[in-house]
Amino acid sequence: MKSKTVASVSFLSDRTISMDVESVAAIEVGEPMEVEPGSWFSELIIRSANGILSIQMLADDPKRFRVTQPNENPDAE
Repeated sequence: MKSKTVASVSFLSDRTISMDVESVAAIEVGEPMEVEPGSWFSELIIRSANGILSIQMLADDPKRFRVTQPNENPDAE
């Protein structure tokens, strides 16, 4: 089986991660679940023609998992 690069990850100097994924078919965010008091879990799933990328995330508030548009203020209610 010949391997094919379908995603690449870059760790940038400002401590951010950049990822390129080809042939995206869908992006989903799981319903936040409280794993213990003050600790919430959610999962980001990116489905592509080449497979599935899953990112597990923890936060102190379920509102942090809200998906925003590029020009939207995430703190606005």
